[in-house]
Amino acid sequence: MTKTVEQKTLKFIDENNLIEKGDKVLVAFSGGADSVFLLNFLLKFKRRLGIELSAFHLNHKLRGKSAEEDEKFCADFCSKNKIEFHSVSIEIKSIARKKKISVEEAGREIRYAELLKTAEKCKAEKIATAHNASDNVETILLNFVKGTGTKGLIGIPVRRVNIIRPILCLSSDEIRKYLNANKISYKVDESNLSNDYERNFLRNEIIPKLKQKLNPRVEEKITNTATVLKDVNSFIENQINKLTRNIARFDGKELEINVKKISKLDVGFRSILFKSVLEKNFRIDLDSENIKALVELANSQSGAKINLKEQVVAFKDRDLLIISKHSDKSSRRVNKKIKIGQKLEIEGKVISIEEINKKNVKFVNDKSIEFISGDSLENVFEIRKWKAGDKFQPIGMKGTKNISDYLSDEKVSSQGKKGNLVLTNSGKIVWVIGLRIDERFKVTPKTQRILKLTFNRV
Repeated sequence: MTKTVEQKTLKFIDENNLIEKGDKVLVAFSGGADSVFLLNFLLKFKRRLGIELSAFHLNHKLRGKSAEEDEKFCADFCSKNKIEFHSVSIEIKSIARKKKISVEEAGREIRYAELLKTAEKCKAEKIATAHNASDNVETILLNFVKGTGTKGLIGIPVRRVNIIRPILCLSSDEIRKYLNANKISYKVDESNLSNDYERNFLRNEIIPKLKQKLNPRVEEKITNTATVLKDVNSFIENQINKLTRNIARFDGKELEINVKKISKLDVGFRSILFKSVLEKNFRIDLDSENIKALVELANSQSGAKINLKEQVVAFKDRDLLIISKHSDKSSRRVNKKIKIGQKLEIEGKVISIEEINKKNVKFVNDKSIEFISGDSLENVFEIRKWKAGDKFQPIGMKGTKNISDYLSDEKVSSQGKKGNLVLTNSGKIVWVIGLRIDERFKVTPKTQRILKLTFNRV
């Protein structure tokens, strides 16, 4: 039993290239059976793997005296085995309340944040967590019940950047039998016995019944299915990446998807595309209801709008779906003074005005840089959001135009319009910032004073 488990784990590590000789590995060490097995295993094969070891323990402050005993157990284990030990105590419940998320979610967020911080501090190349095959099956079943799509049915990744899962090939039964056979002690978290948490309910109630009534090897079968789905998902992602080069544009804040270009795609593939692109750019987990709403929105009239998760908003604007993080900034008033020679930051945009020599004027096809005549202008300018009734004379045109119409002609989205800024001087619009200057202030051979206007996003 012992040799089989060890060989299985070593083979898994080698096949997935999880560890390289010379790596310093930081182990997430709770003191429970899985993390004790992982740390003990890496310690035993330290020389064979060619690694250095350190351990990290997070005291969640959830279980009073038991939590303190777990921390002491971990510290003693590391002291006895001469393993570098790091620990942090954090009130997870209060953080969960502040963020309005579950204790489980808060614990996971803090754990990974602190692990990354500690890895940087102790110069560890890899972070090893003790997720096992049983954890993976629980994750897959949870994702299945919540309708997360094919990506969620892949389960826990073997590796994500520098975070590795070396014992994802072992079931919890294999791990406990190994520890008991080798008389290795570990701590039991009594909260795992309660069905208050979703994962515990699956672990204690559902999976044992699936084994008993349907298939005693249910964990193995679900894991095998997840492996097949991983390959399917990889193929789908490659196809989506090729497609999105032509149909989607993301500037870091706003995502535009051309629904006209994807209208001929199969509805099912369209759903997968929406899910993949949004989750990649906004780092949110969309469920089946969100995706269905997006598909319906794509077929709606211009102006339709839906709210997704985590303040992400999607709306239809002609042939585009515009998706962005909701913010009330677009409705706030902006009224800032800026003098020649100054630089000003407003709502993630940096605007500057400087007087330059004629010799330094280089006209380029870049709307973020403009040159204007300052001969008739005051030294103080004003930056504000455009308002209904605003007019200007776009350079190259004879007559004036409503800014609202001009922005529509430029195909600025409805959402984008709300935040558009203008630069004015003595009440006259000089520049629709980032788009076009006014004809009245263009540089001519007679211009004596030249001003350079620049606009950049932070």
